[in-house]
Amino acid sequence: MTDKRAKPDPDDMLQHYRQHSPGEPPAALDAFILDTARREAPEPQMSVWQRWRNICKQPRWQMAFATVAGLALMVGVVMREPVAHNEISTATFSVQAPMARIAMAPRDERAGAMVGQSAAERITKRAPVPGPALEEGLREIVALREAGESRAADEKLLALHERFPQEDLPGLLEGVRRR
Repeated sequence: MTDKRAKPDPDDMLQHYRQHSPGEPPAALDAFILDTARREAPEPQMSVWQRWRNICKQPRWQMAFATVAGLALMVGVVMREPVAHNEISTATFSVQAPMARIAMAPRDERAGAMVGQSAAERITKRAPVPGPALEEGLREIVALREAGESRAADEKLLALHERFPQEDLPGLLEGVRRR
């Protein structure tokens, strides 16, 4: 049994299909799918920074953070070591004067040595007594500074520092200056 009907042309069938089939679904179907997807999607999680910002907006936490910041500032001010007025001079900031390097080296060594000591031991610790050559050199430096010759005094202090590297020359110089 054979079918006697005429067979359709494939090109005619393809052309007919293209004419009657739309390329996109209707707009109502698109809107329905998008609404359903929005409804079913999970709500996005807040990032760490967004949660932190929300916490910081609450008054009780603002007060807590302000208290902690104030305490940190007070501790920083109280624990700050005062700088002696004689350590700050224009010679410290000039390029030619290496006084800052010399003045700070013994202080750092002293701080490292005092870490293990109690407050009473640090208070009762006596200043080292300089030898006759060192004391004479320190007197000369004081005299040069009083005469206004700071460059010569700095050079003399450098020479003393090379001869006595273990001594606290700025501290001893201050002791000689007070006498």
